[in-house]
Amino acid sequence: MKFKSISSADTISGWNVREVPFNPMLTLLVGASGVGKTRMLNFINALRQIAQGRSYNGSKWEVMFEQDGHEYVWKGEFEARQESDMFIPNTKEDKYMLVEEFISDNGKTIVSRTKNSFAYKGSEMVKLDAAKSAVELLKGEDTIAPIYRGFSQCYSLNAADTSIRVSPVVDVSKRNALNVMLVKALSMFSPLERLFLLRESKLKEFDLICQKFQEIFPTVEKVDFTLAKTFNDTLVPILVIKEKNVPTWIRQDGISSGMMRTLLQIITLVLANDGDVIMIDEFENGLGVNCINELADLIMEPEADIQVVMTSHHPYIINAIPVKDWKILTRNGSDVHVHTAEELHIGEHSKHEAFMQLLQTPEYRTGQNK
Repeated sequence: MKFKSISSADTISGWNVREVPFNPMLTLLVGASGVGKTRMLNFINALRQIAQGRSYNGSKWEVMFEQDGHEYVWKGEFEARQESDMFIPNTKEDKYMLVEEFISDNGKTIVSRTKNSFAYKGSEMVKLDAAKSAVELLKGEDTIAPIYRGFSQCYSLNAADTSIRVSPVVDVSKRNALNVMLVKALSMFSPLERLFLLRESKLKEFDLICQKFQEIFPTVEKVDFTLAKTFNDTLVPILVIKEKNVPTWIRQDGISSGMMRTLLQIITLVLANDGDVIMIDEFENGLGVNCINELADLIMEPEADIQVVMTSHHPYIINAIPVKDWKILTRNGSDVHVHTAEELHIGEHSKHEAFMQLLQTPEYRTGQNK
């Protein structure tokens, strides 16, 4: 999938995001705190959940994207319902009815839906669940299946996901039979679990990930796993690293947060599939300066045909990303606007000058339009 543009609104809060254009490979959202950068990533995640059957109180959206050579437009709106207690968040059990929904494929309407009607490819459908999107309801249809598959490939890079649940209960011979495509497809597994499966299957991608990690951290001599017993004597793999001139191995719980975040990002990028959309919020969190440029290079030159949408405040990150990939967000009240560097006359000479110009713009300093 490749997002081209997204507009969104929350009719409960009045929050309104004007059309945000996305670059095919990399979009860096920058701007003052509170202008809506993280909110935009959260909304992409919400779109994935809507495509999979979730409903959101008062949400309205319009998204244009490419998938399998087709250009789609998907618009929709859920009813806005005032809750009895605004401090209780929506749960998965909450259901909000769709007010309208529209899907087109290369300009041809395939879904047109209101409160009282539901037309698919020009024919009226029987009554279907009004709280579920057409993408979820019709995911088995040839015209909708690519949309469902595309949204299933959208995910956030979660730096906190260092869990290991893989157990030797999984037959070793089956693990050894895995190929890299199967490991890539195991999206329900954490990055470390997939790294463990690469090692068990003796796949070259394990060595590639370790090599990239050691290039960033040259003191690391070896990356491996050991097995540890849990409270019920079940064995689970634990990540360990060996550093030069250090006699003992360092277990996972003793590895620095910056090292762990770097390793997770490398695993995610190396194992990405064509069509993945990867969201990274506050890219620099927990990373040292020595990691930032190397990881930025990996993001700008991925091995797969992916799209990355990320946010950052860090000068090293913003400086490392080409000016053409910047999207500068501003907000007036509940209205969020987006600007390109070109519109703000940023970066006409040098990259360093571009960053200094960005810092000096009122749009970046105040988060508001002029």
